[in-house]
Amino acid sequence: MNTNNFLFNFSNHKKISVDESNLKIASIFKRGLAGIIDIHITVVLMAIYLQISFKLFFLQKYQDFFENFYQTFGTRAPKNTPDHLNFIFNHQIFYLTIFLIISTILIGAIYHAYLNSSSWQGTIGKRIMKIIVTDNKLNKITFFCGIYHYFLSIIPYFFMIFVIFYARKKNIQLFELLTKDSKIFIIGILIIIANQINIFNKKKLNFFDYLAKVEFYSDKTPFIFPWNFNLKYKKK
Repeated sequence: MNTNNFLFNFSNHKKISVDESNLKIASIFKRGLAGIIDIHITVVLMAIYLQISFKLFFLQKYQDFFENFYQTFGTRAPKNTPDHLNFIFNHQIFYLTIFLIISTILIGAIYHAYLNSSSWQGTIGKRIMKIIVTDNKLNKITFFCGIYHYFLSIIPYFFMIFVIFYARKKNIQLFELLTKDSKIFIIGILIIIANQINIFNKKKLNFFDYLAKVEFYSDKTPFIFPWNFNLKYKKK
């Protein structure tokens, strides 16, 4: 078996191995349940990664940072002051923290992109809910398409995190922020619309699905493993 097929299958763009004439659009409800399952799986994977990373490397780095901070300022509790912020931004812990955040996010991206572009054509959640992912020509998507779609799909979550932190920084309630800042309010409305237009179209796709050119169907490929393109279930 080719190494690329086993690992990421970057360019293999095979037709789906199901009867196209019997394909049915996956419902929003089924996709929602699949998403809930996948969220739990990715959270567990991220937690394992963080625990191992901290135990083997990051914990000592953070302990060194707080010790250096204490020796410089006489306190272990950083505050929102120019001296404290300048110390943090120029310390290696700042860049290590950025790396840790990005690498943790990539775990979710690789999980979704790899499985959606694999012989399963779906994540574990989609596999359980019997959903397959294709492009808009019913081809199996590529790994890079899966990455692109994943980051598009988490835009609403990034926006919510931004709004929460922005509101805390301004020391105001979320309702006040959304009503007083017209730009944030408009962006929020547009993201909600983009994420909910699947209610109004036949293929149940939101705006981010359209951008990535992916579609979702109620079916299940016959492959036992996501990396295996030859071994199939033995049907009686």
